[in-house]
Amino acid sequence: MSRPIRDSIAANWSHHHREISPMFLLREALPTDLDQLRGLARTLNTLNLPDDSARLKRLVQISRESFDGTYRKPRFRDYLFVLEDVAEKRLIGSCLIIAQHGTHERPAVYYDVHNEQKYSSTLDKLIIHRVLQLRFDYDGPTEIGGLILAPEYRAHPLKLGRILSFVRFLFIGLHRDLFRDEVVAELLPPLNDDGTSDLWDCLGRNFTGLNYREADLLSRDNVEFIRNLFPSKPIYTALLPEHVRKIIGVVGEKTVPARRMLEKIGFEWDNSIDPFDGGPTFAVKTDDCAPIINTRRLAYLGPIAQDAAPDGQALVALDTLDKEQPDAEMKPRFQAVYCDYRLAEGGAEINLPDLPGFDALARGAEVGLLPFD
Repeated sequence: MSRPIRDSIAANWSHHHREISPMFLLREALPTDLDQLRGLARTLNTLNLPDDSARLKRLVQISRESFDGTYRKPRFRDYLFVLEDVAEKRLIGSCLIIAQHGTHERPAVYYDVHNEQKYSSTLDKLIIHRVLQLRFDYDGPTEIGGLILAPEYRAHPLKLGRILSFVRFLFIGLHRDLFRDEVVAELLPPLNDDGTSDLWDCLGRNFTGLNYREADLLSRDNVEFIRNLFPSKPIYTALLPEHVRKIIGVVGEKTVPARRMLEKIGFEWDNSIDPFDGGPTFAVKTDDCAPIINTRRLAYLGPIAQDAAPDGQALVALDTLDKEQPDAEMKPRFQAVYCDYRLAEGGAEINLPDLPGFDALARGAEVGLLPFD
């Protein structure tokens, strides 16, 4: 799935892994994280992690109630994860799983991008038009989104962005029954320096009278204005300026690594785009997604013997979603770390960090494991 780490810093990391890995903890978001989450949200201010205290508080509440099983139907559930630099006591990243993107209450809205052929026998000319068709999905797939990593951590040798992204696949793999049969990711397209979209200025603004920011904010609550004000007929992209046609279904320069990572694990562009900015949606069947397939539950057999070499590195999770926790108000039901592992008869030997929950784990206890090699 992943390439061996080549650079000298990362090569030395494996030898010193026990000292470095405890610095980072992945877990569900807690109410006590709100101030730091607001700081992360300012980095991007997206629909999935808005720079708004009230919305963030509601998102954390929904996430907590999703983890504790309050919501049984997928259309109500969102799972918010954070990445913590334990040594610095700082949240440095976040990501999200939306169990069902597209519901009766708030359908997913998108343009279907397809070709339409036109032929004139008089001119003996065939023209293939690229067409945008507005569509809605009321029974949508699972979506992964909201991934933000603090800029100063993006070049870390542990490739923290990939670890943060993959914790979602680990969780889906451990709880497959909670999620839909398809997983999608909406990727950011090239935007203007001020964060606006040329596609919206050419289309959406003319249909709604709203600028890009106004429409983006309104769509966080509902998309009724899109359904009733946008044309239901196909839009021919030949009518759009060339610079707008060129960005349809294209990811921005900073998003190219995310697209490549998704493609490596089975995602493909599903020929749909966001109607606000033209960003593409990538999709994969849940049971065909490599890291979900590779996730397993097994027994913890203790640390790796001093004279034994690890098989590699993995995300290792402690998961108490199915257990009673009357005192769990400020405790995560799900947490994971990135560490060395070695498969053995009856389970896996794992070099767990000295962190609460992991430090006193009994031999034979069940853990979730997603190998990275």
